[in-house]
Amino acid sequence: MTGIETAILVAGLAGAAISAAGSIAAGQAEANAAEYNADMAQQQAERERQIAERDAAAHRRQNSRVQAASRARRASSGVTSQGSPLLVDEATAAEIELGAQNILSGGAANAWGYKSQAALSRSRASNARTSGFLTAGSTLLTAAGNTDFDKLFGENEDP
Repeated sequence: MTGIETAILVAGLAGAAISAAGSIAAGQAEANAAEYNADMAQQQAERERQIAERDAAAHRRQNSRVQAASRARRASSGVTSQGSPLLVDEATAAEIELGAQNILSGGAANAWGYKSQAALSRSRASNARTSGFLTAGSTLLTAAGNTDFDKLFGENEDP
């Protein structure tokens, strides 16, 4: 085998190694992007939960003020908080709490959606890493299969 033939075979193997390294790097870059997306989705899930807690507390405060004003008007007109007015107050308090719980439930549903996105992104990251390594391995095996090692190492040469 001539020096040029050897150089061509070695260059082919080197090219395959560089391509394999590129596949691994591309898989890692894709995995890093997916991990970043997962982190952002996880943070958004927490923000959704916090927003729902804040909105539920605001709902309770606002409606409690309305209920307190209603009691004050009744008291100033001489109506006591017994009997029907008491039942109305209890029903109103239950409605206020139901509204707050609905707000919290909506926030939890939104947070769950973001957590699901985070889990999917983490799965994509894992798949990207695996894909990078499998592509690299395939590239190296293909190059090895296409290389005439007998010529490269001088075996079975004609005399």
